[in-house]
Amino acid sequence: MIKNGPFDGLLGFSQGAFLSAAIPGMQEKGTALTKVPKVKFLVIISGAKIPGLVFGQPKAAVGAFSSPVRCPSLHFIGERDFLKTEGEVLAKSFVEPVVIHHTSGHTIPKLETKAEETVVLSFFQRIRQILSDESCSARSLM
Repeated sequence: MIKNGPFDGLLGFSQGAFLSAAIPGMQEKGTALTKVPKVKFLVIISGAKIPGLVFGQPKAAVGAFSSPVRCPSLHFIGERDFLKTEGEVLAKSFVEPVVIHHTSGHTIPKLETKAEETVVLSFFQRIRQILSDESCSARSLM
């Protein structure tokens, strides 16, 4: 029995973002978290693919990005982040990623403009609608 959850989305920073970004593909390939509901959205801050261009590759992550990831995703990429290039490559692995470029480095950024706030709010409104639609569909099946 799940006491805390289920959890619909994941937020990851740095190495946590590496893992968070890989989980939807790993679930799709059946190499991780197969007995829990699929992740429905991601927030990736200063992330990169597993394997990143810098680190090694865990066996469970093989194929996690072999096809475009269909999980809605919000990516924060810092202009001065040492993982900037890897973060951009990661974002391109997703279908319709929402990407916010910020002026900082490897950090959790402040939203610097009203436009960035609007993008983030719009992303979460979309997620809310997706979850609401799924909830309605599930109830109609009962």
